[in-house]
Amino acid sequence: MTIQEVSAQEYKNAIEHHPHIFNTAAFSEINRHKADAVRYLLFADGGKTRFGMVLGECNGKLLSPFSAPFGGLSANKQQRLDTIEEAVKALAEYAKSVGKPVYIVLPPAFYAPTLINSCVNILSRHAKLEYIDLNFFFPLDKFKGYEEGLEKSARKNLKRGMSAGFEFIAIQRDDTEGLRRAYSVIKANREEHDYRLSMTLDDVEKTVRTVPADFFLLQYEGKDVAAAQIFHVAEGIAQVIYWGDLRAYSHLRPMNYFAYRLFMHYQREGLRILDIGPSTMDGTPNYGLCDFKTAIGCEITPKFAFMIKGEEKQEEDN
Repeated sequence: MTIQEVSAQEYKNAIEHHPHIFNTAAFSEINRHKADAVRYLLFADGGKTRFGMVLGECNGKLLSPFSAPFGGLSANKQQRLDTIEEAVKALAEYAKSVGKPVYIVLPPAFYAPTLINSCVNILSRHAKLEYIDLNFFFPLDKFKGYEEGLEKSARKNLKRGMSAGFEFIAIQRDDTEGLRRAYSVIKANREEHDYRLSMTLDDVEKTVRTVPADFFLLQYEGKDVAAAQIFHVAEGIAQVIYWGDLRAYSHLRPMNYFAYRLFMHYQREGLRILDIGPSTMDGTPNYGLCDFKTAIGCEITPKFAFMIKGEEKQEEDN
């Protein structure tokens, strides 16, 4: 297995299938300014391009992803386990040849079960496990009978939200002002909770020109009190990039009602999964967020992060 660095256009032409949108050249080019350099790698064997990977160089490290929730390999078609293993071995040799470590955060397995689970096994033997995040998701086929499936306290909170008089608003995709209103609520929520907001408004507006995105607002007595930014990241899967409410209205349980309406919306759209994302940071749980996501009916799947060493092996002294 050989690795070749190519241009973004060559990468786009060579890799037609991706487990998610974050591995595409289009998404990576939008975020190129967030890395010192972007490397597009093609893995070839027997004259055929088997895999692709995008690495962002940041502070002497090669990151997959460099500005997204996860990265990993893309494969043009289903590959054999030993072929995937040869690709990982080639990546390890590449890391040594450039003298930089490679950090990989794999997607949750439901994005491409065979490829991702194979990578977990192989990387566990050829790389260092850095941490395991807990990723929350809602299978939309569970929405039928949603209320009955909730625990008593969660059902009570949902009913409180239902009776509060919230208005659920799906923002039209050409409504720039609506997008900015949603971002404003999200920004305020992150500031109230001292959470990092990695995307600026400019980042969001540039990204949605390429990535299919939905924005939602929840209003109370004419005021925007909760918002969500959601990307369509794979076939049948949408991902919550940001969501949150204003603290002054949290006693009305807007997020319980908001989650319910979002599940309803995407179930009616015919999607399979709404990926809510992790509530851990480098493996350490935010117990309150974990409890909330579990209470609203989410399931949990692991998200693995690995590191491949980049230093050259030292020859032993004679």
